[in-house]
Amino acid sequence: MANKLRSLLSILGIVIGISSVIILIAAGVGAQNFILDTVSSFGSSRIVIFPGTPDEDSDFNTPASFAGVTITTLTLDDAYALVDNPVAPNITDSTATIGSQVTVTSAYEEKLAQFTGTTPSYFEIQNTDIVEGQAFEEREVDSLARVVVLGPDIADTLFPNKSPVNENVKINNISFKVVGVTEAKGVGQFGINFDEMMYLPITTGQKLILGIDYVNQITATADKDDNIALAALQAETILLDRHNIEEGESRDFIINNTEDALEIVNNVTDALALFLTAIAAISLLVGGIGIMNIMLVSVTERTKEIGLRKSIGATRRDILTQFITESVIITLLGGIIGLAIGMTVVYLIAAFTALRPEVTLGAVALAVGVSTAFGIIFGFYPANKASKLNPIEALRFQ
Repeated sequence: MANKLRSLLSILGIVIGISSVIILIAAGVGAQNFILDTVSSFGSSRIVIFPGTPDEDSDFNTPASFAGVTITTLTLDDAYALVDNPVAPNITDSTATIGSQVTVTSAYEEKLAQFTGTTPSYFEIQNTDIVEGQAFEEREVDSLARVVVLGPDIADTLFPNKSPVNENVKINNISFKVVGVTEAKGVGQFGINFDEMMYLPITTGQKLILGIDYVNQITATADKDDNIALAALQAETILLDRHNIEEGESRDFIINNTEDALEIVNNVTDALALFLTAIAAISLLVGGIGIMNIMLVSVTERTKEIGLRKSIGATRRDILTQFITESVIITLLGGIIGLAIGMTVVYLIAAFTALRPEVTLGAVALAVGVSTAFGIIFGFYPANKASKLNPIEALRFQ
């Protein structure tokens, strides 16, 4: 209290360090939650099948199409073969997709957009609701119907201030009828903006738009999360038989599942959280060193006080306890203030961003524990130095 500015500066270093720890750990947890929620929102209990030869040493393979390589080994019939198959009792549904960029034109606007050709089961598998109109049906897949479902953003662009349902658009100069609009999904895996997506019957996309007879991807669902690996094995058995691939030969398809994807995401986000915590710990360490420096200055300034206390009977232990107690009080006070500031900032982040940061009990314990520990650790050297002062020499100090 006699040196308010010095004490305030000591506390400030710890406040910054502790609040940084709280904010960065909470932000790391929030980022992890956001990423996992985003992945899960597009369907769980799923296996995804891509054309291409898998890397047997990897649990999760990157599709060749991501590198711009076109492989034509999967068909729509492969997707249909996975459902209601006695070989695959744990596969409940499947869908296939193709996609490309096309020009879409309405009476109000023209733009380049991405389309996905798929089957009606796609919307349930991908947890995508139709909020206006309806999805296309299986009979429209069979008949190559010229119907389209729009994402909400592209619907607003093509038909501003107007419902697009039952309106017409031209895709690559072919007329299509809009039958539905999907819910808002935002940006999903691989940076795809689903709100800007158009959905066509897969056969219409194959024959009328792209002129192909293969599919880019098959997605199937397991009956429950615990059976994802079993469903993947059943899908593999069916496709090996359909593609006449003998045991020991290389497969012409890649099977990934959401379990593997989530594990990879968890590993990445855990590493991110650890990195953020390490950065915060550095700022906390700097604050602790700052306290030690200021306490050393305090020892020098209070040399006469120490000499006087020793001359009237204070022991070395008394002096040691005095200075360590001061250091602990300063750091603990800084920890409490830093905790309050950190939690306030976390609340603001949660209120104004899409992240869901969480102040965990571990983070609070770390903040309070570290601030107390730093008070003892960084206060010990100055306190020990003070306790060793010779009272006669200390009283002579100018």
